[in-house]
Amino acid sequence: MFFVELISRGGPVLYLLFLLTLIIFFVLMNKYFFIYLDKKIWFSTKLDEYEANYPPDTINLAQVEKTYLSEFKRLSGSNIKLLDGLIGMCPMLGLLGTVYGMIEVFEVLSFLGTGNPRAMSSGVAKATIPTMASMVITLFGLYFRQDLTSRIQNSNSDLKNLIKKRGYSY
Repeated sequence: MFFVELISRGGPVLYLLFLLTLIIFFVLMNKYFFIYLDKKIWFSTKLDEYEANYPPDTINLAQVEKTYLSEFKRLSGSNIKLLDGLIGMCPMLGLLGTVYGMIEVFEVLSFLGTGNPRAMSSGVAKATIPTMASMVITLFGLYFRQDLTSRIQNSNSDLKNLIKKRGYSY
């Protein structure tokens, strides 16, 4: 109930913010599922395939890092730029909501004058709620994006250690 009331007070820009939030959430969950679930399977199956083709005594660690590690970096880093762009769009949509709400305030002022603050309150709400929502979405998005980046870097280190344990050396 609160959510529906908030969207009705905040105006149509909140629908765009809600859609953007769903997309950000989907991209984040996709990356977290890769890090927590698919990573271990990927590590073992791909490394076993790689070792079948290139045994540790025939190839050095630098070549393994160029091929196997670069493929993991490409997979784990995919959609990160998309996530950055989506998070960067949130404040801009909040600003759009502010402009939309202020236009409504000025329309009320032009018809009723300055003597009716209740009539202006709807426009003020439409100006402030999208801004607040976009800032909250941006802050959470930046936090989880940073957390995801550090987990990807830790996974890269784990993979390097796993490769070294398998017998590859310089």
